[in-house]
Amino acid sequence: MVDVPVAAPTRLAEEERRAVSGAISRVVMDGPWILGPSVERFEDDFAAFLDINHVVGVGNGTDALAIALSALDLPPGAGVLVAANEGGYASTALRLCGLEPVVMDVDELTMAPTAATAAAAIRADVSAIVVTHLHGEAIDIRELDAWRSKQGLRLIEDCAQAHGARLSGSHVGRSGDAATFSFYPTKNLGAIGDAGAVAFHDVQLATRARAIREYGWGERFRVDFVSGRNSRLDPIHAAVLSARLPFLDDRNTRRRRIAARYEAVLAGGPTRLHGDTMTTVSHHAVVVSSTRDALKAHLARCGISTAIHYPFLVSEMPGLRIPRGVRSPVAATLRDSILTVPSFPEMSEEEIERVTASLEEWAHA
Repeated sequence: MVDVPVAAPTRLAEEERRAVSGAISRVVMDGPWILGPSVERFEDDFAAFLDINHVVGVGNGTDALAIALSALDLPPGAGVLVAANEGGYASTALRLCGLEPVVMDVDELTMAPTAATAAAAIRADVSAIVVTHLHGEAIDIRELDAWRSKQGLRLIEDCAQAHGARLSGSHVGRSGDAATFSFYPTKNLGAIGDAGAVAFHDVQLATRARAIREYGWGERFRVDFVSGRNSRLDPIHAAVLSARLPFLDDRNTRRRRIAARYEAVLAGGPTRLHGDTMTTVSHHAVVVSSTRDALKAHLARCGISTAIHYPFLVSEMPGLRIPRGVRSPVAATLRDSILTVPSFPEMSEEEIERVTASLEEWAHA
């Protein structure tokens, strides 16, 4: 029996596969192979999809965060609030920019920070906050956004797992000073390698980000902006992303429907599916169980692959140099309770049924 994988990014429906192949062929044959019309087209397409003024394509999701932070020109060494369970991605970008991660605990149900957890963590040197829309959840950040505005903090929304996620018809990422995206192959909108983007309402921030992604050039060969780097979105990835963007909403609907089947068989029991299947884009289908390890073993016996997103809090990662003594009790409990099960658009009906039946068997054991 072949295991059901957690993700399978090379599985594409035939129509989407043809669109991707054609996009790659056009770039290879016509060029250019650095920036150019393919990148500009995707930036325009994605900006229209998000209903945001400006999108800047970059090399990957980590660079998207770092370039967003650099464009905001925060004070050197400033503190930036991050969620304890963000996986280390935002904190890594902060360290790349010479900034200090300041850890917030999260809410038990949403797995996201709140105004209360942010207020409990803030200190005098904090200049910004990164909110991660984890697992594809469209987190309602209105109260948190109002709180950070009163504190005078800049807001970066990390939407790397939330392509297409909307609340009340509005795409996540529109509340902050910047929104960042990763197009890693397993993302809801995936490239065929590493790729990323930053979105802005403000033209000056977007102009600065465009310069920073290409050495800090104000004009060719002249460095005008500090924090410059080489992080250009490759045209092949841009063309692939433009080709795949029209399929995204339908693929997200498929993800939600799969997750809803899992939710139905777990309803009323001690094991639950995280999130709201009406607003999530189900980047991860995360099951929460006080007996997570036993559930993981049960699913393995059923031939179902699983993962843990994420097994460490940022305060437990020595390379991030978080001060000792930082405690995030809710995030710590969740860390030991979460399990990601397969939920991707190209799952076969047989695979979906296997996962659903195995979860139902567990729920009624």
